[in-house]
Amino acid sequence: SINVISALLNRCAMYEAKPQSFKFDKMKEIEIKATQEQKRREEGKRKAYEARMLRKAKREKLDDAEYYLRQGADVPSVQTVKQLKTMQSDEKLALWKKSHSQHCMSYHLDIGGCKRDRSCAFLHVNAQGINAFEENDEVAG
Repeated sequence: SINVISALLNRCAMYEAKPQSFKFDKMKEIEIKATQEQKRREEGKRKAYEARMLRKAKREKLDDAEYYLRQGADVPSVQTVKQLKTMQSDEKLALWKKSHSQHCMSYHLDIGGCKRDRSCAFLHVNAQGINAFEENDEVAG
C-alpha cells in the first residue's frame, strides 16, 4: 500500500542522511548463507545422481543414455494427485513409483507438504494443471 511504500522511502532517506543509523542483521546473513549452501549441496547431489544414472545406462549399453533419468520424471497432474489421495498406501505407492518416482510423494500428498523441504532428495514441482499466474504469461485485454 501507499503507506508502506512511504515508510520505506522515509527509512531510505534517513539512512542516506545518517548512514551510521543502519544496523546490519548478521543473523539474516548467516541464514541466507546457510540456505545457499544447502541449495548448492542439493544441486550437487542431483548432479551426482544424474551422472550415476548416465553411467548405469552406458554400462548396460542402452541406446538412450538418459533412459534412467526419464523413468519417474513425469510431473503428476492435479487429477492424479486427487486420485492418489483417495487410495490405500500400497496402491498409492505402486502407482506413484510407476510414473513419478523422481518426485516427492509427500510434497504432493501430505497435508502441509514435505517436512524435509530443501533437504529432500526428491523433486518438488507443482502438479500440472494448477492455475498459477506466471510473470511472463500474456494477459488478454
